[in-house]
Amino acid sequence: MSAASDREYSSRERVLSLAAIISTSFGVGISFGVGFPLTALTFELWGQPSWMIGLAGAVPGLALLVTLPIAPRLITMVGPVNAIASGCIIGALGFLALGIFQSPWAWIAIRLLMSAGFAVPWLAGETWINLVSQEETRGRVIAIYAIGFFSGYAIGPVFLQALGIVGPGPFIAGAALTILSGLPILFGRKLAPAFQHDTRHDILSALRSAPIAMISAFIGGFSEVTILSLIPTVALAAGWSQDPALALLTITTVGGVVLQLPLGWLSDKVSRFSLTIVSIGIFILLALALPFALRDTTAAVVTAFMIGGVILGFYAFGLAIIGDGKQGDLASLNAAYIMMYQCGALVGPVCAGAAMTNHPIWGFVALVIVIMLIAAIALFVFKFRERS
Repeated sequence: MSAASDREYSSRERVLSLAAIISTSFGVGISFGVGFPLTALTFELWGQPSWMIGLAGAVPGLALLVTLPIAPRLITMVGPVNAIASGCIIGALGFLALGIFQSPWAWIAIRLLMSAGFAVPWLAGETWINLVSQEETRGRVIAIYAIGFFSGYAIGPVFLQALGIVGPGPFIAGAALTILSGLPILFGRKLAPAFQHDTRHDILSALRSAPIAMISAFIGGFSEVTILSLIPTVALAAGWSQDPALALLTITTVGGVVLQLPLGWLSDKVSRFSLTIVSIGIFILLALALPFALRDTTAAVVTAFMIGGVILGFYAFGLAIIGDGKQGDLASLNAAYIMMYQCGALVGPVCAGAAMTNHPIWGFVALVIVIMLIAAIALFVFKFRERS
């Protein structure tokens, strides 16, 4: 896609265009927030083995990895608005299909197709934001986008809790929410940026052209999914009961949402590379402090809150780096970026789970610190090469 939108926006048009795509992202986040727990809880209800539940959880990430390499071309062919609307329709039909076909293997196949459909709004939406946002405020715009998507994701389970998982309610609600999420982009279709694909660019060239951003994506996926998946387990290992351990997960999520805007503002004022390095250092210190903080409720809450902000910040910093200067094929860059995030998300919980086998707390801490140190070294190496 083109390095920049061909359109010149007035201040009002820019705000309306960004509001449309961020509103759609919020709705898509709700759909994600309904789909993941609905699948896991239904498989539990059906008495499926752990490996089947794990497979169902991994399918969306695998679908994204398969779909994203071809998504930039698809979005170019039909246009961003049609692409996003089509992805929402596929997701909505998927929810209805889940209600009709009550079989584990059918659900896995349907979730595969749904996730492939959702890959398009995710990619087109982030590319849209980078094309329309201005250099001096991009960090804050991406922070608002992250708050919108992540808040939607957090709200999804609330809908599911109210509706339950038995009967047609959750499937109809999931379909309706997904369709509604596409409406803002239809209303704002005249404010869409121009997308043009350069066929000479592919995912591999995108990976090579922005290594610093790609490392940010990987550590974002690694830290985010690992922490959010396993911090309750670490708390349980430290002697916490189940309800407080789950509450600690909520605190981590809240920290991620609340701290995004201050971090976004900061990323508009200082080097995003430097901010990423500093965030890695802070994350390492927080990880080292976590085993001791878990001995005191207040210390644990503060630590979890700050960890939440840092781990969500990694993704936002890297996404802003991609948009800096709007150079290169943004959609291919963004597709590669999401793929690297997914790779981190897939690798993190598996490696952390293995590290926690004999030492549930310090094994977890050691693993995340080692990965972060390797990432920091890689960032410095690529930054040195970039300057050379």
